[in-house]
Amino acid sequence: MSINRRALFRTAGLVAGAAGAGALLDACSAATPSPDPARDAGPAVPRQGGTLRAVFTGGGASESLDPFGSGSPADFVRGDVVFDSLFTLIDGEAASALGDEVEVGPGAASFMLKLREGVKWHDGSPFTAHDVVYSFQFMSSPKRAFPSQLSGYFDFGKIQIRDPLTLVVPTRRPVGDPALFLAALPGKMVKNGATFTGATAIGTGAYQVVEFEAGRGSRLERFDGHWAGKAPADELVLLSLVDSQARVNAVVTGQADYAGDIPFTTGKAGVPGNDFEVRTAGAKNRTAYGWVLNTTIKPFDDPRARKAVRLTIARQQLVDSVLLGYGAPGNDLLCAGAKYFMPRAPLARDVGQARKLVKESGADAAEIVIRTAEWEVGYNASTRLLAEQLKEIGLKVRADVVSPPEFFEPDAVAAANGVAFSSGAIPLAVMYGRLGASPPLALKDNEFAAAFGTAIGNEDKAERAKAWDDVQEIMFDRGNTVVWGQADVLSLARKTVAGIVVRDQPKYPYLGKAGLA
Repeated sequence: MSINRRALFRTAGLVAGAAGAGALLDACSAATPSPDPARDAGPAVPRQGGTLRAVFTGGGASESLDPFGSGSPADFVRGDVVFDSLFTLIDGEAASALGDEVEVGPGAASFMLKLREGVKWHDGSPFTAHDVVYSFQFMSSPKRAFPSQLSGYFDFGKIQIRDPLTLVVPTRRPVGDPALFLAALPGKMVKNGATFTGATAIGTGAYQVVEFEAGRGSRLERFDGHWAGKAPADELVLLSLVDSQARVNAVVTGQADYAGDIPFTTGKAGVPGNDFEVRTAGAKNRTAYGWVLNTTIKPFDDPRARKAVRLTIARQQLVDSVLLGYGAPGNDLLCAGAKYFMPRAPLARDVGQARKLVKESGADAAEIVIRTAEWEVGYNASTRLLAEQLKEIGLKVRADVVSPPEFFEPDAVAAANGVAFSSGAIPLAVMYGRLGASPPLALKDNEFAAAFGTAIGNEDKAERAKAWDDVQEIMFDRGNTVVWGQADVLSLARKTVAGIVVRDQPKYPYLGKAGLA
């Protein structure tokens, strides 16, 4: 998860969504207890034809067809099927999409990008290098509220076009695997000259926009000329709802076939009827829950104070009470399930050693403020439990509970001693790059910075893997990420829904291969 607000779920329409949920609940019959969530459930292959209706967390009036203009799951899901990226993530690796090949130049100071042949926009015009240059400039323009983070690694102002399908892109710092950054951030391609001022959009994706209304939903029609072949469903109807229970009820009452990111309480209670199943994205696609400690101010500028927090947390208690058992204890490292992730056992709870470290570091001298909001279900509850647990070692901790819209206000984050945080299994290069770009979330450690630079800049795969081990060893030893749990990501689907694919984050899966059996 980026601290960039565009990458955070918007909360407009929250009250209306909650009210709607209550009305729907009254109309439903009593739920029956659900079995454990199913992994890879439903038919493996959807049939051709029909309409798939799916509902995701929406962003209200802030939703946009601009793939870089808004940040709700509903926006991401729609954007993934309307617009293609140069590369996509498959099992943590960069896979070719509109980009066919990357050749890294000497010293990783540039790369040659070759594009896939025969790609067409929805209007039938060819996809070329000029579209790529425009897309890079469009996403990274300083006029945008939140320019693409790709511009921190690549110098888009100095791109050279060799021919209609070949470009040379200079880097701002050595990047040994540029395709991974293009896949994970990601770099959606838009048509040369696109402005997104109306209710239509032209992409190269598996579906094209027919209708769109911000905060309510969109209707998409299959694009038969897609370079990867025809999608299964004739149409996708994507509904936008903020309240999680309202999304569940949309499936139960027949308004939708699939709901992403449902509450843990629904997993426990089940839903009425035999036509549904609660699904899990699996252990490799869990969401890390925890906090990032601010190393720019006391007391967490001292590694002893940071370790005291990690030694005190009752991790299993948090998994059982906040996640209702849907998950596993975390080991303080982010990106579990991603390539290069270091699987280590969490620190054992040791209150006596933690008290000693608190005294040595002087961390008991002042009040500690941990900023939180219900951005993810469980942020506030886990932060309040953390404050209670840390009293055992003599720390005075206050949970600063704010509303989601103000959660990542920069000055407030900088003033807090820590902030609640969560992240999926995204590539380590992207996650640590994002944290490092914000001083209150970065680890101030020269050895860590050197290891990270080697990890992203080295062209040799073996040396890159060794550097990522070094990065995580340092983070495990004296880092500022406190990951108490790895939460399952649950969804609700009719049993006939098939072909749901996780590319980046399971909370907004790829529906270009999905449909009904």
